[in-house]
Amino acid sequence: MLNSRVNNGVNNKANGVSLAVQNVKDNKETQLDVDVCLVSIGRRPFTDGLGLENTDVQMNERGQVITNDHW
Repeated sequence: MLNSRVNNGVNNKANGVSLAVQNVKDNKETQLDVDVCLVSIGRRPFTDGLGLENTDVQMNERGQVITNDHW
Protein backbone atom coordinates (compact mmCIF):
# COMPACT_ATOMS: atom_id res chain seq x y z
CA MET A 1 0.00 0.00 0.00
CA LEU A 2 2.02 2.93 -1.30
CA ASN A 3 1.17 6.56 -0.47
CA SER A 4 -0.48 5.47 2.78
CA ARG A 5 -0.04 6.12 6.46
CA VAL A 6 -1.01 4.16 9.53
CA ASN A 7 -3.35 6.28 11.67
CA ASN A 8 -3.86 3.72 14.40
CA GLY A 9 -2.72 0.23 15.29
CA VAL A 10 -3.52 -2.34 17.95
CA ASN A 11 -1.36 -5.37 18.76
CA ASN A 12 -3.76 -8.25 19.33
CA LYS A 13 -0.92 -10.54 20.45
CA ALA A 14 -1.46 -14.04 18.99
CA ASN A 15 -4.41 -12.75 16.94
CA GLY A 16 -2.30 -10.37 14.84
CA VAL A 17 -2.56 -6.62 14.35
CA SER A 18 -5.50 -4.28 13.62
CA LEU A 19 -4.59 -1.20 11.59
CA ALA A 20 -6.37 1.92 10.37
CA VAL A 21 -4.57 2.87 7.14
CA GLN A 22 -5.25 6.12 5.28
CA ASN A 23 -4.53 6.68 1.60
CA VAL A 24 -2.93 10.13 1.39
CA LYS A 25 -4.23 10.78 -2.16
CA ASP A 26 -7.96 10.36 -1.51
CA ASN A 27 -7.98 10.36 2.35
CA LYS A 28 -9.91 7.05 2.33
CA GLU A 29 -9.29 5.04 5.49
CA THR A 30 -9.20 1.24 5.42
CA GLN A 31 -9.37 -1.11 8.41
CA LEU A 32 -6.97 -4.07 8.13
CA ASP A 33 -6.73 -7.13 10.37
CA VAL A 34 -3.46 -8.88 9.58
CA ASP A 35 -1.07 -11.44 11.02
CA VAL A 36 2.03 -9.30 10.45
CA CYS A 37 2.65 -5.68 9.51
CA LEU A 38 5.81 -4.49 7.75
CA VAL A 39 6.26 -0.72 7.56
CA SER A 40 8.82 0.64 5.13
CA ILE A 41 9.75 4.29 4.82
CA GLY A 42 11.51 5.22 1.63
CA ARG A 43 12.37 2.99 -1.26
CA ARG A 44 16.15 3.04 -1.62
CA PRO A 45 17.58 -0.48 -1.46
CA PHE A 46 20.60 -1.20 0.72
CA THR A 47 21.58 -4.53 -0.82
CA ASP A 48 25.20 -3.77 -1.79
CA GLY A 49 27.71 -5.95 0.01
CA LEU A 50 25.19 -8.57 1.14
CA GLY A 51 26.55 -11.17 -1.28
CA LEU A 52 23.15 -11.70 -2.90
CA GLU A 53 24.87 -12.38 -6.23
CA ASN A 54 26.03 -15.68 -4.65
CA THR A 55 22.43 -16.76 -3.90
CA ASP A 56 19.22 -17.45 -5.83
CA VAL A 57 17.84 -14.05 -4.74
CA GLN A 58 16.96 -11.97 -7.80
CA MET A 59 17.29 -8.19 -7.92
CA ASN A 60 16.10 -5.62 -10.43
CA GLU A 61 18.20 -2.91 -12.11
CA ARG A 62 17.83 -0.64 -9.05
CA GLY A 63 19.17 -3.28 -6.64
CA GLN A 64 15.74 -4.06 -5.17
CA VAL A 65 14.94 -7.67 -4.24
CA ILE A 66 12.27 -9.04 -6.59
CA THR A 67 9.28 -10.49 -4.71
CA ASN A 68 6.00 -12.15 -5.63
CA ASP A 69 2.53 -12.26 -4.06
CA HIS A 70 3.90 -14.62 -1.39
CA TRP A 71 7.02 -12.50 -0.65
